[in-house]
Amino acid sequence: MNDVYEALSGFLEDLRCDSGEREYSVRTEEMKSADEELKRRTPKYEDYLDRIPAKDKQFLVRYMEVVDHAHFHEEQRAYYQGIVDTIQMMEGLGLVEKSNKMKKIVEKMKK
Repeated sequence: MNDVYEALSGFLEDLRCDSGEREYSVRTEEMKSADEELKRRTPKYEDYLDRIPAKDKQFLVRYMEVVDHAHFHEEQRAYYQGIVDTIQMMEGLGLVEKSNKMKKIVEKMKK
């Protein structure tokens, strides 16, 4: 990860608020449904893990950790992309002054 990406992601992470206390928070019906389904299935999954051989349990637990980690980073990428897209849209509408700085930051993040 390069210095620009680290600095930008740190800034955006501070800006980001995962709290449901925000005035405007996106929480779709699909997301609510998926969360409910996960809550319903988690006890059965944990019970299943308790009944299988330790080697299989270790494999599944580690695999789910990798899946969760990958999903987290995909969420971060989508969040950052949304911010970049919004800034570019605002530039296109003339709401913010056009600047090559954002383009340079995006280009550095791609490397």
